[in-house]
Amino acid sequence: MPSKKHYPVQRLLSVSQPSPAANLLRVDTPKFLSQVNHRLYRQSRTYDCQVKIDANVPDGATVDVYALADTWYLSGALKLAKKAWDESNAEEIMMNNGKVARWSDFRIEAGITGSSAAIVNQFDWQTLIPRDFTAGEFDLSLVVDQAGVSRTFCIDAPSASQYNIFEEYDEQSGTNTDPTVPSTGPYSGLLPGLETVAAGAISDRGNEPPYNATGYGNGVWVKVGTLHLAAGRQRLSTGYFRAPMGKIILSGVGTIPSADIQVEVKGGDYKGVMSHSMLE
Repeated sequence: MPSKKHYPVQRLLSVSQPSPAANLLRVDTPKFLSQVNHRLYRQSRTYDCQVKIDANVPDGATVDVYALADTWYLSGALKLAKKAWDESNAEEIMMNNGKVARWSDFRIEAGITGSSAAIVNQFDWQTLIPRDFTAGEFDLSLVVDQAGVSRTFCIDAPSASQYNIFEEYDEQSGTNTDPTVPSTGPYSGLLPGLETVAAGAISDRGNEPPYNATGYGNGVWVKVGTLHLAAGRQRLSTGYFRAPMGKIILSGVGTIPSADIQVEVKGGDYKGVMSHSMLE
């Protein structure tokens, strides 16, 4: 059997500190993949990743790793935001004969208070000095509301020029009680063997959803795990996990040198990596 054709893609991404160095970093996986592979990797997808630390990190170092919870609520909120962008810009796109920028991508902000954006790097072809990749356009998607205010989309606390996609999705996704008024059943007290309490329970117990019926709340990140290196114990990799939009938070990295933290994306069929659309 012939071997599978090699697909060239750089999946191991070295994480570099910004200046000044920060203890809390935001990793943007599709941005990193785009920069080192010189092609567009879209944001509105999940990416299967693992975070690794090198064995030469300072003794006692710990890194907490977080990713967005991979829920239908996040997927629904993202789809609704993309639909709002499409409808808001429909006339403008039509006036431009359907043309949009070649590398146009739907992008939203995922900020964390006190965090800084991480940088991806590789090593110099002659000196092996780390070289940061900072070029490339990664503008957030923009709409203009009916008051003429330009707005972008986010999943953190919104400013006056942002829409929080969870809050907007909450507005349309409230769950009604079903049935609204529990009943005791027909012919109460007439049919033999009909228990009023039991009949009421059939429509009363389960008429409220097993979750918050009016919104999702602010708990949208999950902890993947803690990486650490210390005498007698160590954990140098999280193993692969699914990262919606490729968003990863690294906490506790202030003392770890650049390139001693890596994000590896699992190989797959989307331009060489394991990734699934969140808009389908």
